[in-house]
Amino acid sequence: MPIAIDWDNSIINITSATISMDMQTLHDFIEDEMATPQGLSHADIIVPQGKIEDPSNPGVYSQIIIQLSSAWQIQFWQGSGYTRIYGGKLVGGVSNQPLKATGYAGDITVLESPVDGVTVATGSGLSVAQDEQLMQTLTTGKFIALK
Repeated sequence: MPIAIDWDNSIINITSATISMDMQTLHDFIEDEMATPQGLSHADIIVPQGKIEDPSNPGVYSQIIIQLSSAWQIQFWQGSGYTRIYGGKLVGGVSNQPLKATGYAGDITVLESPVDGVTVATGSGLSVAQDEQLMQTLTTGKFIALK
């Protein structure tokens, strides 16, 4: 598995040129490592949070939430280029930054997280139709030009 725990530096390392990491795979690996003798001798890496309801399938909970403890971060392999973590929501970490930069020029990690929900305040200056268009844009992730 291309993931390793650096217990001394509180880093979850993606240890190969893997460019995508599924949130469920990441969660399962961390849980397994926390259950090892070494993991049991350290504070928890993640705080259990559950799953997010799939916005396109109400009642179906499919996207996992990982909340990293405040000392931990995830770091991809240096020189891996454009990388992504997908399939859930990743929060927490050092100063609420769950990802640690590789320090290599050109590396970028995208965190693909679902939208939790949006509240549109009244008195926004938008018409009812524009409010509806805005809500559709925010909930679907597809840009719709306001008319």
